[in-house]
Amino acid sequence: KSHSVIINISHNNQNYRINTKQFIDISIPYKFNGEQPNYYDVNPGQSTPLKSGETIFSVRSGAGCNVPEISMNIHCTGTHTECVGHLLENPGDVGMVLKDIILPAVLITVDSNSFVDAKESYHCPVDNNELIISRKSIQGEVNKWEGYQPQALIIRTTPNAEDKRYYKYTINPPPFFTNDALRYISDLGIQHLVVDLPSIDRMSDNGILGNHRIFWGDGENAKGEVNPDSINTITELTFIPNKVQDGFYFLNIQLPHFECDAAPSRPILIHSN
Repeated sequence: KSHSVIINISHNNQNYRINTKQFIDISIPYKFNGEQPNYYDVNPGQSTPLKSGETIFSVRSGAGCNVPEISMNIHCTGTHTECVGHLLENPGDVGMVLKDIILPAVLITVDSNSFVDAKESYHCPVDNNELIISRKSIQGEVNKWEGYQPQALIIRTTPNAEDKRYYKYTINPPPFFTNDALRYISDLGIQHLVVDLPSIDRMSDNGILGNHRIFWGDGENAKGEVNPDSINTITELTFIPNKVQDGFYFLNIQLPHFECDAAPSRPILIHSN
């Protein structure tokens, strides 16, 4: 028989109860050899059975068990969590950066705006009609949950159709955050940023990754050095169903312990009472 586990949590002088059976998985299921999101037209993730001599380790082929060998682009074909090693010669150990099992988090939904209308800045040339996520749009939603003091901020962007889980982003160019937006997020003290976009930066920003530099650096400089000891993480390519309401949650980011700058991940939202 399956049992629920109730956990009592104290955060920001408030007591919360969470039921470990009441959660929402906001990762995109990774379908090897099937539908996947794709950023930069990279090779999709694939799974093939091990071949050893004359034996193909696939039950379908007559073997006693399946032994798949997989290949995947962590950053470009599925939900993943990355650390500051993404921008360093030493790619680091993302499995050691996430030290908290349960994170207080706020989920917000924001609309994109044209760059010219936002009147905010970016660190490379941007066409006026390109879509961005502005500081103003984020601030307007975060203010609704003022006082919760989240460690994590989860941002759902609109439109949010079901097929967004498998967009080819060279065909569907994604919006990206302004530098002002990342400075604001850094000012909030957010340590873990979770988005439903393939990147918080523009697809092409002259290789600078300026928003990443702000978040992993001094919170201000889009062309500055990053802090190699930063414990901040960025989780990208999530999908948050429309039925999930904005608000305060607890967040559990599950990931395999890869000694790498990033790993496939499964962010879990947990309701609180």
